[in-house]
Amino acid sequence: MNIEKIAKHYIEAPAYEVPSQLARDFHQFIINLAQVELQGVNVQYVDFQPYFRGSRLCLEDIQADVSQGNLLINTQFNESDLLDPEVNLIFRCIHDLHHVKLNVDFNWQGECASAHHIMSLTDNFMFQQLLFSEILGQSAVCLSKGQFLEHQKVVLFDREILQCLFNSDLS
Repeated sequence: MNIEKIAKHYIEAPAYEVPSQLARDFHQFIINLAQVELQGVNVQYVDFQPYFRGSRLCLEDIQADVSQGNLLINTQFNESDLLDPEVNLIFRCIHDLHHVKLNVDFNWQGECASAHHIMSLTDNFMFQQLLFSEILGQSAVCLSKGQFLEHQKVVLFDREILQCLFNSDLS
């Protein structure tokens, strides 16, 4: 998957106006997923980047905390057009735990593996679109441009792009 093409599309595409019923259903999907994925994890919300070493997230530090049953989640920059602040933080928890579960870093390959994993948990194509935008659209911009966009949005991608993720060898 070409990170530059994903980033360019995310930046240039218009924001998708998520229908209210789809947003409610997706919100519930995240809540339901959290009930399974976050069992036994003591999540603490903090207003700093707890796992950064220099300019990068340190998977080993997250793994060490998770092995003790703990996870710190940054509450900064918690604006989302898709999820309310509480559910967006829950989504962050799930996302970080998937990196730990899959033992993948926060580079492009790790983000692709994480996105592939969570997208495989639903057959709902629109949920997969939302997950792709939230994980890979935003990550592509950050990793290729050095920072997230000031205003994050939901962007739809061609079905072939999503299919490319499922057809990729992510090992």
